[in-house]
Amino acid sequence: MKFNLFIFTLLLVTGCAPYGPEELDRLIKEDPQFRQMIQFRDIIHAEARLIKDDLLGRKKAMDAQIEKLRSEYDGYAKAQNVKIEKFEMTIAANRNALKREMDTASAAIAAKEKELEGYQKTLADVQHVLKESKGITLSVQERQKWEERVLMLSEKIRPLSEEIQNLKIQNKLRKRKISFLK
Repeated sequence: MKFNLFIFTLLLVTGCAPYGPEELDRLIKEDPQFRQMIQFRDIIHAEARLIKDDLLGRKKAMDAQIEKLRSEYDGYAKAQNVKIEKFEMTIAANRNALKREMDTASAAIAAKEKELEGYQKTLADVQHVLKESKGITLSVQERQKWEERVLMLSEKIRPLSEEIQNLKIQNKLRKRKISFLK
């Protein structure tokens, strides 16, 4: 119990702080093997410091290289993105030109279909008059004129129908082309 009291008193006097340099000097003088341990510790600490300094230096150098590479990449990427935008604008311009051509052709189709409808109605009316001319007597000359009119209308209708069909086919092709320009 006296021994425990001595340790307790020693701890109170010295505190819980680590031992000072005087204590280390005393232990080194007393124990040559401990001196070697301390010397080895100092060497290890020095080498560890050198390694940490080397690592820090390498990290800073690598960080600088990475920053330089990142900066070079950013510049390169901006230039390439400008090229891509120009390419995409060219594609969009081509797509828009095809859409305008489609709109123009659609308007032409509508106008030609209206014209065709008028011819077809007139042709139907003329054929109706020729077939059902009850009570109306047509001379051979008049009948021939009406038949010439039927022939003339038929000759106008056929190429107009073909032209409308051709415009519709062209618009279908334009629509396909536009779908490929996405």
